[in-house]
Amino acid sequence: MQEGCGRRGDVAEYLSDTRPYQIEHLFANKPARHSAEAPDPVRFRSLRNQLGGLVLLLDKDNASLGAMPFEEKVKRYGRQDVLVGVLNREYHSNFPRLHEFTKANGLESLLRPFRPNTPMAEVIKVRQELYLRLCSRIWSLERMGIRKEDLPEHRDPFMTVPSPLAPPARARPRTDVARMVSAGVVEPGSRIVLTHKGTDHWAEIDANGRIALKGTGALYSKADDAGCIIRNTRTCDGMKLWHLVSEDGTRTPLRELRDRSIVSGVLRSRRSRVP
Repeated sequence: MQEGCGRRGDVAEYLSDTRPYQIEHLFANKPARHSAEAPDPVRFRSLRNQLGGLVLLLDKDNASLGAMPFEEKVKRYGRQDVLVGVLNREYHSNFPRLHEFTKANGLESLLRPFRPNTPMAEVIKVRQELYLRLCSRIWSLERMGIRKEDLPEHRDPFMTVPSPLAPPARARPRTDVARMVSAGVVEPGSRIVLTHKGTDHWAEIDANGRIALKGTGALYSKADDAGCIIRNTRTCDGMKLWHLVSEDGTRTPLRELRDRSIVSGVLRSRRSRVP
């Protein structure tokens, strides 16, 4: 993208220790500013931490912004790279290569600044779609020199094409919750709850063993990660704190359910698995 807009772009620079970069949240950790849109602090944290709400800045630049409101900090993004700078309305002035790149790639509705009163959810949704579009462009079949007609039935090149005589291979479930779903210990759609500071926070387990928080719809691969969002902490023992809720209301910790299943032989212990 840097090169497409006529600016210098060097991946090695971003990976170098000599110019340390940090992840910057577009929205400061100030839930009160967005209480009308996200009155629930869990929803606020879930929105704020999504990919579309993040950018990459030099550590000193990141520190200088502090807890500025979004509409204030974007005014200071003008000296950053294109992906960040476009959030500053003035950045677009006298920048014909940016307009050419945006139009050539159909990004007019995504690679843009926002009004000061734009809802946080809208900003994050647009930016997330922008990241997805850029990734699909960077790793497109054309750029990789792959012709669609050379692909069996035009399949995605990143998908393994199964033999017609063999059933399609399934990826081995990686998390404990995913393993329990795969083994039939937990049914997809099962409700789980985590109680924090006297409040019950509900979620649902999907068919892939992911945790879907009620009210936000955000998906988390690990019970720990979903718990961190609820508790606003860096770490969380999700298997201990999340409880499966049965039809009669009984609450069973996921860890206890997992351990029982291992003892009964329904679920294999990770230590006993052969690589």
